Amino acid sequence: METLIRRAVPEDAEGITRAHIQSWRTSYRDILPGELLDGLDFEQRLAGWRQGLADPEAVIFVAVEPGREHLVGFCVVGKNRAPPESLPGFAGELHALYLVEEAKRRGVGRALFQHGAHWLRDKGLVPFLLWVLKDNAPARGFYERCGGTLAGEAPVEIGGRSYQKVAYAWTA
Repeated sequence: METLIRRAVPEDAEGITRAHIQSWRTSYRDILPGELLDGLDFEQRLAGWRQGLADPEAVIFVAVEPGREHLVGFCVVGKNRAPPESLPGFAGELHALYLVEEAKRRGVGRALFQHGAHWLRDKGLVPFLLWVLKDNAPARGFYERCGGTLAGEAPVEIGGRSYQKVAYAWTA
């Protein structure tokens, strides 16, 4: 069965929250502290996603597989959030792309990525970039297979600790 990629609607908030937390807990298990991952608060994140989905400027796509009760992933795209001096010349950004574990290595991530990249290109938000934790080797490999090239590195604070993130860029 084909995965459906569509624009998120407010009713997707719980599914996005569930996918977000599940993805963090599996993808970051060996990168971030277990107590941080285990302590992710559903209601707090749900409130954030409800607020995000109510924003008419928010561009969020979800992946839904027929026959599954919950959506299996999402991506968020838009204008580059970084100050221009940090990495100049990037109009757009793929802010987030997360999948539940069962959806990985089946083409769902690539479909979401391509959908988000197409939207960015259509809106003239190119070149675009995305940030990923430097220690997240599987995600970095995925973005490299999608044609991304390293464009920079910066610190990021998560749960009161400092980590490194790297930027991948696409020019067209």
